[in-house]
Amino acid sequence: MRTDLRLTISCCVVFALSPVGSVAQERPAPLRTDPETTALVADLEALIPELMGRAHVPGLSVAIIHDGHVVWDRGFGIKHVCTGERVTRETLFEAASLTKPLFAYAVLRLMEEGVLDLDTPLLDYLPREMVERLLTHPLDAEGFRRDWLERVTARHVLSHSSGLPHGERPDPLFPLFFEPGTSFRYSAAGYRALQLTVEHRMGKLLEEIVQEYVFAPLGMNHSSMIWQDSFEATAAQGHGLIGKPEPFRKYTRAHAAASMYTTAADYARFVSAVMNGEGLGADWAAAMLTPQIDVDEHNLWSLGFGIQRDGNGDAFWQWGDYGIFRNFVIAYKEAKIAVVYLTNSYYGLSIAKDIVTTAVGGEVHALDWLGYQPYDAPVNRFTWTVLSDGADAAVARLPEFRANDPEAMDEDDINRLGYVFLNAERFDDAITLFELNVREHPQSANTYDSLAEAFMKRDAEGDIERAIHYYRKSLEVIPTDPHSDKEFLERLKANAEQRIRQLEQKRSEGRRLGWGPARQPQAPTCCAPSGAGRARR
Repeated sequence: MRTDLRLTISCCVVFALSPVGSVAQERPAPLRTDPETTALVADLEALIPELMGRAHVPGLSVAIIHDGHVVWDRGFGIKHVCTGERVTRETLFEAASLTKPLFAYAVLRLMEEGVLDLDTPLLDYLPREMVERLLTHPLDAEGFRRDWLERVTARHVLSHSSGLPHGERPDPLFPLFFEPGTSFRYSAAGYRALQLTVEHRMGKLLEEIVQEYVFAPLGMNHSSMIWQDSFEATAAQGHGLIGKPEPFRKYTRAHAAASMYTTAADYARFVSAVMNGEGLGADWAAAMLTPQIDVDEHNLWSLGFGIQRDGNGDAFWQWGDYGIFRNFVIAYKEAKIAVVYLTNSYYGLSIAKDIVTTAVGGEVHALDWLGYQPYDAPVNRFTWTVLSDGADAAVARLPEFRANDPEAMDEDDINRLGYVFLNAERFDDAITLFELNVREHPQSANTYDSLAEAFMKRDAEGDIERAIHYYRKSLEVIPTDPHSDKEFLERLKANAEQRIRQLEQKRSEGRRLGWGPARQPQAPTCCAPSGAGRARR
């Protein structure tokens, strides 16, 4: 039943699989600051296509900054696996959260002009009705920490120390996790609140503000905060976990946290401006990169960027992740070197360490904190084996994949992957994966529930009985399930009971279920449209 993956999946394998193995070089400790970039470019031109093939990344765009200026940028691979159209220097990618630091830069420019203050509470600028629309309830609702919200400032928002949520919805109250300024918690809702404040103060939409204060002065001529019709021809298509191209996400209103479309070269112009203090007075330029809150031993957060701190000095960085677009930037202000890279793939950050250490050297504490699996991690190798050879072959090779990490591929990993293939209507593969989970985690009610759902949706001869059996098994296990989320187990119980009633009625009527085809479907043409997978509970 449970999965946190909501990607629309095709039932065809649309990206060629290549042998998996590590090509990572020994990580250099020093920064790569040699003034001659010919060798650097040659290294990247050789390494990047190899990494993309091993990690199944269709398209990538990269830009390098040396001596504070963009010295090289290039596109690799393809925009769309079905068309094969090449990525060029002008290809647009969704920046995702790379938008946040750029918005922060615009905000600091407005602060320099006196439009708003870094330490004035946002609620001092906003009418009550606007605040309550954001909250979805009255400010004085019983149990709501209005006193915390009234202390949130732009400084807190830009450094992710506001305590505001990141995707969590009111239940029933708008969630506030701590007193502002006392801890770090990544928050898109904070950026939304600050965007409303800026738009209200300026009397303009964010896309107009960013165009005036960032894109135009920095010459970012290929960037936009909202979708434009011309992007149909110039933008890369995002690709999900099994390589299927996904529909464009077309923003018609700017979102400070994530809506920018850009190229690697354009974004590198912005990074260069931050590095060189362009567009801001000296005090504000320094303030933007001054750490405000600790994250862990090696990472802090400034007014817009993460700050990685080690023996090489401070580096400012940010990642972007929209699932089907994954991106990264890291820059050393004092050394005046940086790398920006954008990808159109779920696996885009699986090659980040290799690219960063080759492009700028140094350490990768920021990437360690993010925790993305490398391309040759067991879960990725297992997934690609299911895609190429089927789930039976992947399960047979599981001991091989776990040889160096016996704990790899836990219950959630297997369950999540099972739903990927269930939504792709690869029913036999999904059932094989859910059966593996039942064998490895017999005390988990969720494993039986997932297997029951797969039989129900496959709807082949005998699948009604199999589905009923495993839903009943889920109910048997719930009382002793070690899962700590009791609310989830209650939902699981209610779902199983409802499904059993439906299945028994179908059985008594002698009718098939009608939830899915009775056979493993054949893969359609690569670019044939496919429906969205049913949202998981």
